[in-house]
Amino acid sequence: MDLLLKDKVALITGASRGLGAASAAALAAEGTNLVLSARDGDALDSQVKRLTANFGIRAIAVPADLTQNGVSDSVVKSSLDAFGRIDILINSAGASQGGLFWEIPDQVWQDSMELKVMGTIRMMRAVIPHMLENKGGRIVNIVGNTGLQPSPRLLPGSAANAALLAVTRGLAEELAPQNVIINALNPGPTRTERWTTLMAKLAESSGRSVADVESDYTAQIPMDRLGEPEEIGRLAAFLASERAANMTGGCLTADGGWTKGIG
Repeated sequence: MDLLLKDKVALITGASRGLGAASAAALAAEGTNLVLSARDGDALDSQVKRLTANFGIRAIAVPADLTQNGVSDSVVKSSLDAFGRIDILINSAGASQGGLFWEIPDQVWQDSMELKVMGTIRMMRAVIPHMLENKGGRIVNIVGNTGLQPSPRLLPGSAANAALLAVTRGLAEELAPQNVIINALNPGPTRTERWTTLMAKLAESSGRSVADVESDYTAQIPMDRLGEPEEIGRLAAFLASERAANMTGGCLTADGGWTKGIG
């Protein structure tokens, strides 16, 4: 399916690896020009070289730490200087550590909220006025299924995800009349570097093997497997397109059937 995204401009945070990088690849395959942002400038440069060579698009790297005030405005300025507009914003920055609730220090909670929640809020706050001026735009917040179904060993991330789902739903109502569309994408466990690191930390803290810890999660997934980044990237591209018609304020869950709920 042609998503009608050729020559659009997408700004993607957390784009150096994982789901952000997968989203960038999916959009590049559709002919979308890209602004890639993350803290790792070298990884971003590698992404830019690969995507421009493989898909013939235009792309720039804008290294940035979204936990810092004012940085989001700088990222948006760089995007507008390069392309003149931002049609799509995909927020994919942020990861959270897990563990036993009573062993998780304050800093883990604060870090989770500062990058994933506040980083997303800051980027939306910087981009939305431009989208309103252009009379439209699409925002995809890559959140996570634990915002709907909290996991006891992943509570910092669960709390951050729940907060983002609330912001997504409430903001969508504000923006819909101005044709600025915002939806959440909720991946389940997906085989990214972040997942691998999390499993290693949980294994170390529990004295178990990584395979045993991971099996605790896959056992809860009816499809009996982890997701792949490319699968989530394709869904992000769909939500960023006009093909996702009459959808705003929603959350699309892709977790192999793990989340138990109706609606």
